[in-house]
Amino acid sequence: MIRNRRSEMGLFDFLFGKKKEAESEAEAESSCILGVINVIGVDDNATDLIVMGFVQGTLKVGDELVVTKISCLPKTPVKTVISSIYVDEEEVQETSEKVVKVKVKDGNKLGIYKGTVLHSENVTDTQVYLTYRFAMDIAFVRQQDGILTEEDREKLAASDISEIWSLYWKAHLEEFEKVKEIKMKVDQRRRDFFNLIREKLFLLDDIYVIYSTITNEPHLFATASLDGNNGLTVSHSWVYLIPSSYMHYRKEIYKKDERFDFKRIENGPEKEGIRNFLRDLFIYDGVESILYFTEDTLIFAKELMDLPNYEEVDEAEIPVTNPDLMKFLHLSSQSDGIEDKEQKNIGKAYFYMLARFAKTAKFIAPMQLHGYDQLLEDNPQTAIEPNIPFNLAIRPGKTKEKAVQVYTDWKRLRKHFGEEYKGLVVTLDELVKDYDVVINPGEYPIAVFMTEEFFNAVN
Repeated sequence: MIRNRRSEMGLFDFLFGKKKEAESEAEAESSCILGVINVIGVDDNATDLIVMGFVQGTLKVGDELVVTKISCLPKTPVKTVISSIYVDEEEVQETSEKVVKVKVKDGNKLGIYKGTVLHSENVTDTQVYLTYRFAMDIAFVRQQDGILTEEDREKLAASDISEIWSLYWKAHLEEFEKVKEIKMKVDQRRRDFFNLIREKLFLLDDIYVIYSTITNEPHLFATASLDGNNGLTVSHSWVYLIPSSYMHYRKEIYKKDERFDFKRIENGPEKEGIRNFLRDLFIYDGVESILYFTEDTLIFAKELMDLPNYEEVDEAEIPVTNPDLMKFLHLSSQSDGIEDKEQKNIGKAYFYMLARFAKTAKFIAPMQLHGYDQLLEDNPQTAIEPNIPFNLAIRPGKTKEKAVQVYTDWKRLRKHFGEEYKGLVVTLDELVKDYDVVINPGEYPIAVFMTEEFFNAVN
């Protein structure tokens, strides 16, 4: 099967391209890499393991190779020794560019599994990664048709499953919309893979998230386009999550873009950190999905967790949130400084959309009550009277003398004001006649000034 797929093309060339001329033949011969595509069984001593894979370069009995599992890279390299080599069931001392079975010393103890890469020290990270993807493609897509065994489900990491889904999706992309049976099968695989990713994602020790250096918050990704009448079409929004073991691969992609940074999210001893982090993004920030590692693993919020449902809740009891407004506040803020003309126009459209949502939104104004504590002490059963003196959070305005500070949700308000501040639910039309309004001021630059003139100009 492997030979047929690659036919006339050397697999080494397919994965890595031709060797640079400056590289010596000796260096080429000393390079060896093997991606495990199947585990045959445990040796009689229950420690050594017999595995199958494709050898690129030259492999010899007695070679000491590094054991790399992409999804869980160790701090120091783990090595093993090749005890035996079999080509077409015949034992040999060395081989090159062949499908082989090899006995790996202590392979069972080392947890070697499908997708594990055995390699010499002089191969590059890129070579290791591409070999890993090739092995996963053969093992789980071509041989198993995306069906995972119980052992697969136990041993594979969330990032492994994301890789398998990406490979599986690409393998069936051309037939997906043409063949009903293929579409049904792929949809089922997607559900199975994503359910398993969800289970494993929330058990990780940590995760990395791409942050915006402009907003100092998770970068909100979306695709958008303008029609001839400046109408805006925007996709679902997502944030990009990267497993910690892949960071040295992904940093290379984004490090040259000054708009991006990375932040580690710890899951904590109770394994609630990642879940709570994402929940807040879904509820408060207009994030609608996550992109987990590969470009094809887009998982919607409702597929990850149950979110609050206020359909039968009295309006007065519903907490103030503004996810749609925050979505466009993120997107418009991230557009600052972009030179491309089309993207600048899209950024202006983002700002217009946030202004439209702001016109009808409810906000929370930090408020200090005077005599509130004494009132409660003297009259524990008495509701707060509307005439109790209070102060709003005020700062200098732009077009008016004063500006009122308001927040899109309690989470952001509590970041910048202590518990002594209460909250007054307000709308902009109640404020803009007398004040300028600052939405979400604080330590982060994702805030916006709203004036009466601009408020009235928004349709």
